[in-house]
Amino acid sequence: MNTGFAIGGLLILLMQFQPAGGQLAQVRHWSGQGVAPVYEGYDVNPDGSYNMWFGYMNRNYEEEVDIPVGPDNHFEPDGDRGQPTHFVVRRHKDVFKVVLPKDFGDRTLVWTLTAHGQTAQVAGTLKPVWMIDRLRTTRGGNSEKINSN
Repeated sequence: MNTGFAIGGLLILLMQFQPAGGQLAQVRHWSGQGVAPVYEGYDVNPDGSYNMWFGYMNRNYEEEVDIPVGPDNHFEPDGDRGQPTHFVVRRHKDVFKVVLPKDFGDRTLVWTLTAHGQTAQVAGTLKPVWMIDRLRTTRGGNSEKINSN
């Protein structure tokens, strides 16, 4: 009977030194990962047209990825919207804008990127939740006046 208690106590003691499933180390991928497009939101120009702002997340920690405009880097509709073709590592906000006419309405603009066989898309809309109020919102990222991340 004492042997049972000793084994049980030993098992409890050993379980305290086992890492929990949620404590696994994060694996950093230096290369070979995809690039995800990001829709940051939109703002309104004085003439009533719109600027949709986009950024991206290069999931690699070292590899810069080149994706020429074409089937692996395009917008729907219209393909080329001035999007980048060279993607430096990690997250970059407000990298570029797409100017849309004031009658764009409830249509959707979709940016598709494929890198290393991984395809990612993001849809931009003019829904009010995506409106950027630059007078009341402080945002990090790139702008026409400041080049920082």
